[in-house]
Amino acid sequence: MGTVWGECVILDLPDLDGVQIVWHPAYAARLLIDSWPVDHGRAYGTAINACADAMVGICTGERARIAFIAAINEAKIDLLA
Repeated sequence: MGTVWGECVILDLPDLDGVQIVWHPAYAARLLIDSWPVDHGRAYGTAINACADAMVGICTGERARIAFIAAINEAKIDLLA
């Protein structure tokens, strides 16, 4: 699953009911792969790689969290927290 983030990321994905509260890279990766509105972009690819790396301990959870937020911004998804 990877490290739990010290601060969650809350976002509103249009294809999912309700807001998504993300605490760890595994769930972030699942959202990126299964529910993301776009499947391309530099931040998108970086976020998938960073989340996968964090899940196996190659990078920190915080790095994955920052990459995930960059992918949110790139896709123009509503970031609530």
